[in-house]
Amino acid sequence: MNTLTQTTESNDEMIAGRRRVLGGLTALAGVAAAAAANAQAQTSAPASAAATAAADKPLKGKAAIVTGARNNQGRAYAAALAAMGADVVVHYHRAETKDQAEETARMVRANGAKAVLLQGDLADLANVKKVFDAAQSNFGRIDILVNTVGYIVKKPMAEITEADYERSHRANTKAILFTMQEAARRMGDNGRVINIGTSLTAGSAPGYSLYAGTKASGEEFVRMLSKEIGKRGITVNNIAPGPLDNPFFHQAETPQSAAFAANLSVSGRLGKESDITPVVAFLAGPQSQWVNGQTLFVNGGYLTR
Repeated sequence: MNTLTQTTESNDEMIAGRRRVLGGLTALAGVAAAAAANAQAQTSAPASAAATAAADKPLKGKAAIVTGARNNQGRAYAAALAAMGADVVVHYHRAETKDQAEETARMVRANGAKAVLLQGDLADLANVKKVFDAAQSNFGRIDILVNTVGYIVKKPMAEITEADYERSHRANTKAILFTMQEAARRMGDNGRVINIGTSLTAGSAPGYSLYAGTKASGEEFVRMLSKEIGKRGITVNNIAPGPLDNPFFHQAETPQSAAFAANLSVSGRLGKESDITPVVAFLAGPQSQWVNGQTLFVNGGYLTR
């Protein structure tokens, strides 16, 4: 064998050896990459699950007060906040409606949240304090207030009595003012105050002067309080629904007047709680931080302003 042949064979062996080493390193790199990917998958799985849970329950660990929650709008909003993870104080006005309030509480608990019932006229300030005390003693905090309390008197202004005014003012103005005041005093930073007003402040409807007039003050309370406590990250807003297809609306209407109101919307129908609930959920959640001091008209085009 000549020198050239020996050199060639030696080079071939070196190249083969290098290939074996590189192959081994490549295999090791593949194993390491697979292990890293597996470790990352194991690490990210809980994080992903936590992110999914946070998205599904954005109000987990928070506490809400829903006034007038025995039925209609209050019940719908209490259940919606519970579905988002919030524990709820279910307020109701009259003792004889406790069974309805208990049904609301059952719906809250069915969504995996805690519920506490509290009864009383919120135009009496002692009852306002009791509602907030119930939230703090049972849940240790207050993050959300949804005010749905309201009272309708439908009659011409010339026929309104002093008793009509007193009862309307107590429910539609006084109770709203002092629950908002208590929220300003006790609510934690980044809280949410949501009032339920009426679209009648955007237009006129015969017979509703007293209801619209006593509800209108809520819009001003919202504007002012949002400036006073906004630096704490608390948002204060008003939702103004149009007529909703529920007993609260129909008690003051005839079938003919209800049909007329329905035809004023662009869809030719009355609203439903389910039309308003997504707006409540948005305002109660973390994404609404930049919405503050506003009145949002949610009425299917019934009235605009």
